[in-house]
Amino acid sequence: MRRVVRLFVGISLFSALILAGGLVTGTSRPFAPGDKVLYRNDFRNCPVGEIPEGFNKIDGAVECVKFNNHIWVANSAAAGMELGKKIDLGAGDFSIDFNVVPRDAGEFNFFLYENDEKGWDKKVIPKSKLTFYQCGVNLEGVGFLKKIKDCYEKPQHVALQVRRGQMRFYINGKRAVAIPWKLEKGKGVTGFGFEHRFRADPYGYLISDLRVAKYTKAEAKPTPEQVGIIVRKTSEGSMLTVPEKVLFDFNKFILKPEAKKALDVVADYIRSHPARQIVVTGYTDNIGTDAYNLRLSLQRAQSVADYLMDCGKVDPKLFKIVGKGKANPIADNATEEGRAKNRRVEIRLIR
Repeated sequence: MRRVVRLFVGISLFSALILAGGLVTGTSRPFAPGDKVLYRNDFRNCPVGEIPEGFNKIDGAVECVKFNNHIWVANSAAAGMELGKKIDLGAGDFSIDFNVVPRDAGEFNFFLYENDEKGWDKKVIPKSKLTFYQCGVNLEGVGFLKKIKDCYEKPQHVALQVRRGQMRFYINGKRAVAIPWKLEKGKGVTGFGFEHRFRADPYGYLISDLRVAKYTKAEAKPTPEQVGIIVRKTSEGSMLTVPEKVLFDFNKFILKPEAKKALDVVADYIRSHPARQIVVTGYTDNIGTDAYNLRLSLQRAQSVADYLMDCGKVDPKLFKIVGKGKANPIADNATEEGRAKNRRVEIRLIR
């Protein structure tokens, strides 16, 4: 069983967690820029037709243009462009956001540079390249993220946030993706760049409203309630109830990839609330035979306990694993909503 759970250790993309009231995912968290602004430029002082100031690298024909009464930067030739801004951002806790107007169907890239012995702009950080192409958005190493409806000739707000070991991209205020972030020791972000070369028409993509900032305060970790876990104080200590859909697909006992997020929060909670015993109990609804439900509930409880022991580094000697099948329902099994609530894992922390 533990070998099965370990298959999911490296998968940390948090796609969605489901609460009793409906689907709640990380995409609902709005973008918040850093509070210490390091660089800002809306190019309002750049005359139309002039080469923009503020970039440390300009490769290709680039000039300031006026579009919808705003000043933008764009390539002025079909050969395309690459722009780079040198700025020391370290290994994390920063944000970069800007507006871009797609005006052709070509490819537009945004990416981060990493310090390299050949120069500040010679190495692009893997998986940092965000690509617009025909109104679709892709992230290198991840794949397709979303399609923007009717994007041409309209400003799109793009934001990057690097915090708490995560790299998150936002499109028009909504989070499009979050992936793990970790640079090699001694490495740091030396700047960022834009590129429009493949199928580049003159003035094919317009860029403006650049803002780069650092976060001066650490980001708090999610609480159990924020990831769909119900916490209740008891006379013995406390109990955490995790709904089935946070952890498992229907009728399965192998943890879903997104379950890692919830169980990491559980492990943090356990460390901050020491217990002399941890009782992990699995429950099912009343569909199926008693023998099947007892076995499934025990397997699910074991999967959760294994993850907390192996990945959460919680002392294995503290655990007791129980499967109770359809016993102790907390909702009416006559409805699908009630059955979904009954399919759960409870984690009791006994002081």
